[in-house]
Amino acid sequence: MNKPSASHPQTPEALDPKLEQEVQRQLEILRFGTAEITPEEDFVKMLRHSIKTNTPLRVKCGIDPTSTEVHLGHTVPYRKMRQFQDLGHTGVVIIGDYTASIGDPSGKNESRPPLTREAIDYNASQYMDQVYTVLNRDRTEICYQTAWFSQVGLKDVIRWASQTTVAKLLSHDTFKNRLEEGHSLSLHELFYPVLQGIDSVYIKADVELGGTDQRFNVLMGRDYQKEAGLRPQVAMLLPIITGTCGTQKMSKSLGNIISVRDEPFEKFGKIMSIPDRLMLEYYKYLTGFSAAEYEEIAASLAKETLHPNEAKKNLASLVVSFFHGTEAGQESRAKFEQIFKKGDVPDDAPEFVLSAGAKLLDVLVAAEMVESRAEGRRLLKQNAVSVMGGDKLTDETQVLGPEFNQQVLKIGKRKFLKLVYS
Repeated sequence: MNKPSASHPQTPEALDPKLEQEVQRQLEILRFGTAEITPEEDFVKMLRHSIKTNTPLRVKCGIDPTSTEVHLGHTVPYRKMRQFQDLGHTGVVIIGDYTASIGDPSGKNESRPPLTREAIDYNASQYMDQVYTVLNRDRTEICYQTAWFSQVGLKDVIRWASQTTVAKLLSHDTFKNRLEEGHSLSLHELFYPVLQGIDSVYIKADVELGGTDQRFNVLMGRDYQKEAGLRPQVAMLLPIITGTCGTQKMSKSLGNIISVRDEPFEKFGKIMSIPDRLMLEYYKYLTGFSAAEYEEIAASLAKETLHPNEAKKNLASLVVSFFHGTEAGQESRAKFEQIFKKGDVPDDAPEFVLSAGAKLLDVLVAAEMVESRAEGRRLLKQNAVSVMGGDKLTDETQVLGPEFNQQVLKIGKRKFLKLVYS
């Protein structure tokens, strides 16, 4: 048998072009849309071994069950996890029930308050119901931290603490900023990155997904896996997307979110409201587009062969169709065009029967046009409530009498209410 030439060394992988072709195919899919893969050379080796041995990678992403609201920004890492799943790998979602029960860092100037078991279970259930609109249930494992941390003793905690340094923990941006700004930092909060790293040891993660703001915590997992004699996980970090305002990150507290639970037309309208400059970011991270599909859209916009408004309507239809089906995407587009191009009242606008003495704010609340009286007052102050083809309504105590029979109220940009006087 001839020996391989020294100038052209042969590796086992080089002898199998089909293997290399599949490695490159998966790598191209998984690399697109990521901000960072660390270390990428380890990921390529890991991916190659997975394909060669038909052993699915274990891809980890954690959630803090501190709320029930999931917006499209939250879904970015789960879309990446879904790509892994579609390629035959396993998604592992860690429910941070243990850290939520002790109060974890919030990224602000104080830690979050501890939650009760009931609140944690409720929040986690609500959160996962929404995340499953993205993930493949059959390829998803749900793991609760208490499955391993409830058995931990003081010796374990001290051993883990000995494997890192205070200087390293205080280099974490959240902790460093808190101290520099003169805010308190409790000792238990320093353990949060440690516990997140230990999660990776227990579930034997190969890849951990997270936002770019999670880099420190994700890399802690590599450190603790090395100490445990395991193959260190790869950090795959995803961008923090911009909210509908076009300037700040998507955040419920900033009021610039598109919620998974928003109705189809509400999602469509919110996307249509974003600045044009934000479209490519949303196409890249919220549609599941391949690199080639994304580049085609970007090129069409750059060459002005695709009008921005048409591109935005296509984007809105794609997002709505992903969560609610193709028909809902088409219907939302038709409804939007009916309202904003023709100035018509949508055919499915709800009716509300007025009774004698009915006041404006009471009607908005009773018809579920607003979530609360506070929201109703805010819209009225912002001149966001009007009679179609008529005046703005600003007085919450205004009585809607017989003269409002068959009139249509417009509430905000996308809600309509037909009034009928009994």
